[in-house]
Amino acid sequence: MSTGHLRRPATTGRAAAEERLVRADRSRTFPPLPAIDGTDGAGAASWWGGAWLEAVESSALDGARLARGRAYARAGHVDTINITPGRMIATVRGSRPRPYSAEVRVRTLTDREWEALLDGVADHPEQLTALLAKELPRALAEDDAGLLPAPGELTPRCSCPDSGWPCKHAAALCFQAARLLDADPFVLLLLRGRGERELLDALARRNAGHGARESRGRAAALADAVSGSGGAASTSGSPAGPASVSAAPAAHAVPGPGGASASGSEDVGRSAAQAAAPVRVGTAEAGAPAVPPRGVLAREALADRPRRPLPPPVAVPPRPGRPPTLPDADGLPFDAATLELLAADAAARAHGCLTGAGPGAAGADPFPTLPPWEDAVRLAATAHPTAGLTAASRALYRDLAAGTGRTPTDIARSVAAWRQGGPEGLALLEHTWNPPAGDFDRARSALLAAGLPALRPHHNHLTDTGRGLQLRFGRDHRWYPYESEPGAEDWWPAGPADADPVGALTTLVAR
Repeated sequence: MSTGHLRRPATTGRAAAEERLVRADRSRTFPPLPAIDGTDGAGAASWWGGAWLEAVESSALDGARLARGRAYARAGHVDTINITPGRMIATVRGSRPRPYSAEVRVRTLTDREWEALLDGVADHPEQLTALLAKELPRALAEDDAGLLPAPGELTPRCSCPDSGWPCKHAAALCFQAARLLDADPFVLLLLRGRGERELLDALARRNAGHGARESRGRAAALADAVSGSGGAASTSGSPAGPASVSAAPAAHAVPGPGGASASGSEDVGRSAAQAAAPVRVGTAEAGAPAVPPRGVLAREALADRPRRPLPPPVAVPPRPGRPPTLPDADGLPFDAATLELLAADAAARAHGCLTGAGPGAAGADPFPTLPPWEDAVRLAATAHPTAGLTAASRALYRDLAAGTGRTPTDIARSVAAWRQGGPEGLALLEHTWNPPAGDFDRARSALLAAGLPALRPHHNHLTDTGRGLQLRFGRDHRWYPYESEPGAEDWWPAGPADADPVGALTTLVAR
């Protein structure tokens, strides 16, 4: 087999890059729009936004649902909106904990319709000027292609059980879409099938073609004028080259009436030949060798260019952000709750790396690699940082218990230990150790001197079973308080760890 069959075409990489750019240009994501104060919001500020809402309202079968959708949009219930050719989708928060996934579909233009539309814009530069100024020309919108949706052309869908057309969630998305159209009419063009960069590139190619055709037309008209006025322009017998067209010398001027040289015609012929001659980089006068153009290296061109200082870093927020709640939808390739859990964990880890507030020591990795069991407990503890049990946390504990072979109670107890002291807190929950003489032995005397209950030592534990009190001494030289029902020996982490045993037990007794 020849090696030629194994080579990829040289344009493959460039073509693939162009395809990626087109795909990226045909997908735009908009952050949630802010809520609107007052009762007159969720309308349209532009005539094309108003035409969009008119198509929505004329297709609605229930005015009450439409009004609720307007109220949802005004209150900011529509989250991030993604727009691709023929489709816009967003999650809309309703009365339930999880939002619904709403979408609106519209027909995309055919290639022939796009060609006609682009030709029209190229023939009328004022339309392109209006688009670049974020205005939609009426002549363009009312073209035969039909950019604006007609009544009944919008198709709403939603994951909610409401069968309204549209339901209030899809209606809210339509009202927010009108605000996006007000700000940028290219959103409407994207819905119809083409991205902004793609359209501007196509218009630039058309304008270049029009300019070249106009230049050729002017040159031909000028040549006709020269030949009609009696001037002459000589051409070399050799094939046309960079300098094959030259002005006729004065000695070869065509004489005018009466044998006199027509100087006017001679001047016209010379100027016409000079105007018609192509300008080529690297050509030289007759008899001189052609000098190739010399480029400039980028590092030389940018060597003396002033560089602006980098902006100051953005301040780290006091706490990590929470990801948006994802909708429950059938057919998704992932579990929404699991994805939310991982997103919250990624935000917490990033925040810990920026602030150095992770469980690691100073200068070390704030989130070192953990065994699967410890990492599962860490995920559960950071996903729901509050101590109270909710329906979501109970479901999470059940899933973790099923995956780790433990009970939901074991998971809840381990999560409490992690929140108390991270990896050390979890280790103290599951293992005992024998501390050396020193701090552990002096702790009992300190507790008695403070008038606190006497605790019985065992390994690294100081315990009063009758009162349900216990302190566990960690390898980090901190005391971890535990409590239990008196006499039950069912110990649970209770309160924060403290380097002082008196402080840890005082907090525990006061609970």
